[in-house]
Amino acid sequence: MNGADRFALIRLDRESRDPMALARALAEARSTPVQDQVLAAKRAWGIVAEDLAESEARSLAEALTASGVKCAFGPAAALADLPAAEPATTIGALPADPPVLIAAAGLTVTTTTRRTEQTGPTGAQKAASAAIMMTTGLPIKIGGRKRKVRKTREEKRLAFYLDLHYEGPARRLRIDASHFDFSCLEERMLYQAMGNLKLVLEDRVEAAPEAWLNHGTRVLLEGKPIRTMGYESVEDLDREARWLLTLRGRGT
Repeated sequence: MNGADRFALIRLDRESRDPMALARALAEARSTPVQDQVLAAKRAWGIVAEDLAESEARSLAEALTASGVKCAFGPAAALADLPAAEPATTIGALPADPPVLIAAAGLTVTTTTRRTEQTGPTGAQKAASAAIMMTTGLPIKIGGRKRKVRKTREEKRLAFYLDLHYEGPARRLRIDASHFDFSCLEERMLYQAMGNLKLVLEDRVEAAPEAWLNHGTRVLLEGKPIRTMGYESVEDLDREARWLLTLRGRGT
């Protein structure tokens, strides 16, 4: 069976972000405990499945819809493809045309650094060893021998992204709040990246009232806690965008 024979299942309510409702519906449809479906529901981001046989996709769509989670199925090949994200570091890099989708996300990024350190006795320990030697004549060393130790350090930080999707031709401009020149905000510019990104976001939404908005954008505009976004990686943001652009292409 080739890829053209596989089917995808997508949610139809583009403003719904309720993983637990989806998990309960999936559990009922698959006759499993709810907790077994929570991870899949959180990672769905609108695309419930994308590698099903037609009969399985139809059956699952009917079951989920009956449980209150409206879904539709179609060929997996019909899911929207995303163009590569082009970094935008200034406001002038953005196209003059309004975007069709405005998608923001805040997530925790972990940076791992590894380095080799040389350990051994400190100055105080060396002095103590010398004192013992002078007092007792015994070569007792405090602090052990010098040795190289490889250490790993992890740093976590909040990262904020804003993807602007355009049509004719399809383009995607990505603003990374930590690498964007916010001087365009002039006297409105704040001293923290999230606040500045929110201002740019508000300007983009005001300039493109017909654009679709993703979950992260609504969270920022409504002033809700960042933790309610639910993004674990930029792949989640990309998956959600594929879903929304697919819905938009359907005229849903």
